[in-house]
Amino acid sequence: MNATKPNPKRHLVTMIHIARTQLGMDEESYRANLAHYSNGKTSSADMTIPQLEAVLEAFKQLGFKPVKKPGNKRLSPNTAKGPKDERSAIRALWIFMQRAGFIQDGSETALNAWVQRMTAQANGGSGIAEVQWLHGEDAAKTLNSLKRWARRCLFEDLKKRGYQPEPKDSYKHLLERWERINGAML
Repeated sequence: MNATKPNPKRHLVTMIHIARTQLGMDEESYRANLAHYSNGKTSSADMTIPQLEAVLEAFKQLGFKPVKKPGNKRLSPNTAKGPKDERSAIRALWIFMQRAGFIQDGSETALNAWVQRMTAQANGGSGIAEVQWLHGEDAAKTLNSLKRWARRCLFEDLKKRGYQPEPKDSYKHLLERWERINGAML
């Protein structure tokens, strides 16, 4: 099996060309933008990776919206030694919920979309786009929201299996009971 390494420069050039099309730039405007954001270079082929990244970021500011291909999802970083902070706990809980069958998509991409929706109201409507950007109160609120969702899922799953959890049972209590019933932690 011959696996080829991805070419980051080629990928950036491709994204810039897609952005040009999406933004409807004519040739003259496109070349002027390249020159402006890359210290005078008017061809993406002549640019360095940092210059290409700067142009792509500028095109995003102008309205370019890259679309990820289905199946091209980012996975969460490994947290094998246990959560280090709220962000790691959020990722671990998200993955647990996917493995338990409570959510379909346990990818970092799906988690980021959920985080952005959950933080939108508190942050002026735009939301925080990446779980890694959560800090302080935003991270704590997001973790607590996810725990409440997981608690509801655990509660409903136990009920479906014929158990009678108490409405006042805590997330931790429901999780421990659910894990005992399932024989092991996921």
